Amino acid sequence: MATHYHIQELRESLRISVSHKSVWWEQVLAAGIAGAAVWLVSVALLNGRWKLVSSVLAAVLSFIAAVRPKRARLTITNVEFLTQGNFSTRFRAPQTVCIGDVRWLEYQEGSGTEDSPGDPGGLYAVLTRGKACLLPFLTEAQTIEIITQIEKKFPGLAERWRAESPFNAHFLTLGLAKAK
Repeated sequence: MATHYHIQELRESLRISVSHKSVWWEQVLAAGIAGAAVWLVSVALLNGRWKLVSSVLAAVLSFIAAVRPKRARLTITNVEFLTQGNFSTRFRAPQTVCIGDVRWLEYQEGSGTEDSPGDPGGLYAVLTRGKACLLPFLTEAQTIEIITQIEKKFPGLAERWRAESPFNAHFLTLGLAKAK
């Protein structure tokens, strides 16, 4: 899986775009499973060549959906985090998180398995109640780099996050790595 991100500094905001593309064998496997599932259903419901047509069509559409990269874009201002993208069925609508609700930012591993995806790994905001995924598919190193860029653009926010984080000065790394 390849994840690419781009940080764009605007006059009063920061925009971070993430693109995640799955590997070729995952795409082929998803298409094969979709084709087989439609074939099994069509054996019971359809007759003649419609079985084959519907199965091939399902496999092709599934492959096209798997080939399309998943994208997310985070826009940060001094009042909100706005996440948009197509990275999950749970996260289709834009998500807005008020800066005042954010206690700190951190990297979190993805939860779930390939059968049950769960929450994606990446940049999370720990809120007064719960958490919110701001940018998915990032590694810990990428997340630290992005948090550092946010800290440079909005230094007052970082000071507040340090005060609230249980990791204090090490809030960037979740306490998993030594501070630099």
